[in-house]
Amino acid sequence: MLTVNKFIDLIQTHLDIQDNQILNNLYKYYELVEIENQKYNLTGYRDEKLVNEGIIESILIFINIEKEILNLDNKKVLDIGSGAGFPIIPYKIYKPNLDITIYEPMQKRVNFLNMVINDLSLQNIIVKKIRAEESNEEYKFDFISAKAVSELKNLIEISFNLGKKNGVFCFLKSKNYQNEINNASKIINTFKIDTKIKKVINPFGYETNLIFYNKTINNLENYPRKWSFIIKDDLKKV
Repeated sequence: MLTVNKFIDLIQTHLDIQDNQILNNLYKYYELVEIENQKYNLTGYRDEKLVNEGIIESILIFINIEKEILNLDNKKVLDIGSGAGFPIIPYKIYKPNLDITIYEPMQKRVNFLNMVINDLSLQNIIVKKIRAEESNEEYKFDFISAKAVSELKNLIEISFNLGKKNGVFCFLKSKNYQNEINNASKIINTFKIDTKIKKVINPFGYETNLIFYNKTINNLENYPRKWSFIIKDDLKKV
């Protein structure tokens, strides 16, 4: 485990954070991830990789989102399948005024995220043990994000009803994003989506592609379908 001084040196190499409370909370979060990782497989990130590719990259990605896609001030934000909390928890610590809801179906991860929220005294953030396609919070969120949860075609369908009209959806994908867009062509046409791409290259040489779009139509009857139909990619099952 990194010392607090080493941790802060890594953070301040890439981020201009002067607020000691934010730095302390980021380190507390880092410690909690490291400690829980010894008990069960929370994330593959450890040590400097956890700081660089987990915490720093998460913050830089959301800085780009706010600069290029949507300012999240006074917006209701949903993150789907947050796991250990990347990227939403580091950014919530970095920008404490955000209004965040997290959907996470795995109980161990829900417990971990709630532990982080309680230990860091984070406000305006709630974790719900639920799958997105089972939620009834229709037209609630201004911004919906997800990272490495499922294929794009699945993410579009399970999240669509949850966004407000004109809300923004943003999914973080690898360099193979175009294949996912191609595979999602049916559902993209069904929901009348115009996808846009924002490429983010982090300081560590890794590429994240933000696939984002606005919701331009009202929710469609019979969507989202049951998960078993969604993963079969059978649009006749509505």
